[in-house]
Amino acid sequence: MSAGYDVQQVTTADNVGLSFRVAGLATRITAAALDALVAAILVVLLLLLGEAIAAGAAGSGAGAAENLSLLALLLSALSVVLVIAYFTLSQAVSGGRTPGKAALGIRAIRLDGGTIGIGEAFLRSLAYVVDLFGIGPILMFFHPQSRRLGDLLAGTVVVRERTPVTLAAATAPAPVLLRSYDPGPPIDGLGGLGDREFRAIRTFLSRPGLHPAQRAELAGRLAAPLLERLALPPGAQERMWPPELLLERLYLQLSVRFGR
Repeated sequence: MSAGYDVQQVTTADNVGLSFRVAGLATRITAAALDALVAAILVVLLLLLGEAIAAGAAGSGAGAAENLSLLALLLSALSVVLVIAYFTLSQAVSGGRTPGKAALGIRAIRLDGGTIGIGEAFLRSLAYVVDLFGIGPILMFFHPQSRRLGDLLAGTVVVRERTPVTLAAATAPAPVLLRSYDPGPPIDGLGGLGDREFRAIRTFLSRPGLHPAQRAELAGRLAAPLLERLALPPGAQERMWPPELLLERLYLQLSVRFGR
């Protein structure tokens, strides 16, 4: 395993190299704040339940004070357990994502790139008790991969989620690069061009990064046979257009014809 300041690189058991972008301090603190809000709501609900129980115990006569003290102690312990359980279970069942992490697009993983289990999730959650006193943010600030105490104990690191690639995104055609969306005057002879020519024009217009001279040369080579297929007279205005302009206007007008 090797790690950079903002990239975690790992090699799996199958000798496959993977790299992950490490989540930054600001992102992690924001995610922690969201999780703290959720945990606080759970604790408040627990305390409200305890208050209702205490109200019933208050009128029970002798020993009520002792019972209330025990109830308060029990509620305090249950609150800590509830917070630890919230962080542990949410990470263990969702591949290292708490609700706060999921909202920010980050998750905790093992240093070997694997998904954390219940053990790692528990160690990370248990360390929150210490991190809440300010140790966590300090460690993350100075650590190159923004790891806090829980990460060091559990052997984990928090990384940014990879953007899922959907079938639609993978099969979507490359965007067409047009300088203008003005189709210009109607071009005569469009009936001589079919889907094959339309796809050839689109492929050319979808190629970024070409040197201007190379792009102009390719446009001229593509435009010459298209002009012949259009059967335009020698003095037609289309023959006077720059090849790239001709191809763009052909594309726009053929798009209407083919409904694309």
